[in-house]
Amino acid sequence: MCQFYSFFNIYIIISLRPGNCPHITFENTVIPHTNVVKYLGLLFDRRLIWGPHLKTKRKQINSRLHILRPLMKSNMYISNRLLLYKSLLQPIWLYGIALWGTAKPSNTRTIQALQAICLRMIAKAPWYVTNVALHNDLQIPTIKQTAIKYYLCLHFNMEHYSNTLITQLHTNALPSNPARHLKREWPRNLLNTY
Repeated sequence: MCQFYSFFNIYIIISLRPGNCPHITFENTVIPHTNVVKYLGLLFDRRLIWGPHLKTKRKQINSRLHILRPLMKSNMYISNRLLLYKSLLQPIWLYGIALWGTAKPSNTRTIQALQAICLRMIAKAPWYVTNVALHNDLQIPTIKQTAIKYYLCLHFNMEHYSNTLITQLHTNALPSNPARHLKREWPRNLLNTY
């Protein structure tokens, strides 16, 4: 017999349609509905725009950067400050980038701006040095370039899984080829960028 604990479960319906979701009951127990659900460390919102996820990641990075600020502004070598960034700050936003990497620029801009702040702090760059120059000099890819790299790696690795359902996802187009109504970016679109 299957046991169901309603206080541990919530549901979310991912849709672009406005309006409220229908109530779902299980054994006369109403399952609560939410607009944002956390699953495997990622915050999935109702429309999959990744705004809440990226805002929480920005707050996490800000709190960790506040702790690391004395080290980042110290007289350490640039390579050591860069190592601090790559090992303590970058993994916070890097997790799940193959999924949220195609979010709208208005949402990814929060992480990109924070990355520019960190790089400016690492290089001790003055205000007139551009962010592009910082990325080039420190050899750190932008958020978009990192998303492309990680999705291409994920897509290539799908071919070698033992699960046939996963290997069927290793195509350049979705198997059912659904109609697209909006100018939404899908992670699969990153395959066409290289």
